[in-house]
Amino acid sequence: MANLTISIDDADKQYIAEFCNQIGMTVSGLYNVFTKQVIREGRIPFEIAIDRPNRKTVKALKEGDRIARDPNAKGYTVEELIEEMKSW
Repeated sequence: MANLTISIDDADKQYIAEFCNQIGMTVSGLYNVFTKQVIREGRIPFEIAIDRPNRKTVKALKEGDRIARDPNAKGYTVEELIEEMKSW
């Protein structure tokens, strides 16, 4: 048996470990299932696609475009924007 080392975001690792625990599987087992499925099907067993923005993001983009075209729109400093983002 061979070993495989992968790099993964810490939060993703915790989430996937919790998921596997809930379904009674190890993370190693999950990746073995994935590998067997790739070998059996000769393809990645799920669709890989370009992310499309959700409705909330599209709305925000449209609002940004509207504000950018409005000469009377209030401007913000970088510091103000950073403070606003911290509140999210």
